[in-house]
Amino acid sequence: MALRKAKFHYEGHRKRAREKLMDLGAEKLKDYEIVELMLFLIFKRKDVKPLAKTLLQKFGTIDRILISPKTELMKVEGVGEKTAEAIKIINGIVIASLKSKVINRNHINCFDDVIAYCKLNMKNLISEEIRVLFLNAVNEIIADEVIQKGDVNSVEIYPRMIAQRCLELGATGVILIHNHPSGDPTPSGNDIFATKQILKALAIFDITLQDHIIIGGDRFISIKTLGLI
Repeated sequence: MALRKAKFHYEGHRKRAREKLMDLGAEKLKDYEIVELMLFLIFKRKDVKPLAKTLLQKFGTIDRILISPKTELMKVEGVGEKTAEAIKIINGIVIASLKSKVINRNHINCFDDVIAYCKLNMKNLISEEIRVLFLNAVNEIIADEVIQKGDVNSVEIYPRMIAQRCLELGATGVILIHNHPSGDPTPSGNDIFATKQILKALAIFDITLQDHIIIGGDRFISIKTLGLI
């Protein structure tokens, strides 16, 4: 007589969760349900709801779970090295997906996609960084590079370095992005001064500074929108 395979209580829950996602879409799910679905891919036979809620309690949001260092993830009970690595892989997929939205055959699609991509990369950094999107004459992205790293309060911006890199790449325009770890994207006097210096340095070579975007947590400020360039 064939033995019947025991059915664990969470199997029906997993099926219902997947169906809910398929029927309603991710926007209708609670955050812990999204984290659960991610953990389903990692743990094949386990009730992962408690771990999903623990991760959210510790890190606050889904994106903070994804971007947290492997060492920090492994401090959570129930998260081993393989689980932390799997979460980092999923984070890499999310970043790649956002980057593909920013670039369609290397074209910038829309401002909102640029912001989403830059936020995911920069909003939770503990020190300031400068990222530059280098563009050609038809608004194709030639390169996306972090060109300078600083400390928690500041980062040096070198106009000559940006101009030189534009010439090396044959770029005719740039979008400058940097982050404020404090969470306040308000440009400082130094930010505004540096922006104007970059604008002047690039203009010598007929290179356009299309915008300077400052990321602060979930907020951002466009210096172009402020009328400063």
